[in-house]
Amino acid sequence: AAGHRPGALGIPVCGSGFATKAGFVLPERPLLLHAADEQEALQASRSLHAVGLFETEGWQKGGGAEKLEPVSLEELERLLADDAVELLDVRETDERDESHIPGSQHLPYRTARAAAEAGLLNGRPVVTICESGPRAAVAASVLQAAGVNARPVLDGGVATWRGETCSFRRCGS
Repeated sequence: AAGHRPGALGIPVCGSGFATKAGFVLPERPLLLHAADEQEALQASRSLHAVGLFETEGWQKGGGAEKLEPVSLEELERLLADDAVELLDVRETDERDESHIPGSQHLPYRTARAAAEAGLLNGRPVVTICESGPRAAVAASVLQAAGVNARPVLDGGVATWRGETCSFRRCGS
């Protein structure tokens, strides 16, 4: 959200799950890490090695002119009321089954790159949402890098959504 180079994927090193998220969404080709400093780049590189991503070409200072503009929950309500966006719930199936926003489409964040590359998105602007923000940011970053007009809900998510939600009960559960 603070700025990146075109085509870059944003996966925060701080917080939990960096290596797992990276393992799911990074393409299988040599990586150039963008980091705040050498320490962060080394931390990211070690974490990537732990999940079998060994081809790191190096690192450079992060930042850039391209931005990932977040969407507030209030703005999302307006966009949905105007039918101006496609809402993608990027959580896992069990989370979505418990509670989701009516009309949202399910696309786990880990499948966003494959969906975009396969042309499975309909060309409308996309807003990504998860439980609280991190996976929505990763998914929007992946989609944006693939040429999709995508924005994430960063400050909150389904857990803090005040509008209508629904659930889904699978057979046998």
